Amino acid sequence: MAETAGAGDVLRPADVEWALDEAELRRRETLRRPSDRSLFTAAWGLVRHALSEVEPRVGPHEWRFLRSGLGRPEVHAPDWCRSLRFNLSHTDGTVACVVTRELRCGVDVERSGRALPLPRLARAVLSPRERRELDAAPAGRRQELFLRYWTVKEAYLKAIGSGMRFPMTACEFDVGTGRPRLRSLDEHARYTFRQWAAPDGGLLAVAVQGGTVHGPERDVPVRVRTPRPREESPQPTAF
Repeated sequence: MAETAGAGDVLRPADVEWALDEAELRRRETLRRPSDRSLFTAAWGLVRHALSEVEPRVGPHEWRFLRSGLGRPEVHAPDWCRSLRFNLSHTDGTVACVVTRELRCGVDVERSGRALPLPRLARAVLSPRERRELDAAPAGRRQELFLRYWTVKEAYLKAIGSGMRFPMTACEFDVGTGRPRLRSLDEHARYTFRQWAAPDGGLLAVAVQGGTVHGPERDVPVRVRTPRPREESPQPTAF
């Protein structure tokens, strides 16, 4: 992947609410907390605007989606855009979306700064080798290292569409300080991985199908937006 970074505006729910369809508006109203409704609006507004950036002939309000057998949302209309694939992730105050043509893709964003039960989560997420690396890391670096593993694994499993059928402990990564690399599972389609620091803290990871174990990685352009705040009240940050 080749990435370029640029500045953009904060994605405010009021800016994108007009693009949501009736079903999305109904789903939003089932959410009890205003912050959850705001995050939902920003997330699906981002999906619709991101798809229209890739395919400008379709307005953000014109996209229609269906869910696959595993519950993954996919483009349903216009039918000539069904080769577009996308994936969405959100956490408190942050939403992220990746869009590709034909290639499987996944994205995950996690915030840092919250207390995590690392021993319990490590047993559920990390392979034995990864747990040894986590235990050997300085105490002050362990949460960041765990988030590197967690986000790239979430992005990868979302990209291959495994749902909960494939345990995180079964895929093993080398995250280090550079680009993440899949150590195991040669029988799976090859993927390219990237990670970035989220502007408000935390990590963003993307997995895109392409590349081989011994060959070059797939050249997939990725744009990362670092928004500028418009106002004092917190709003979801969009990538």
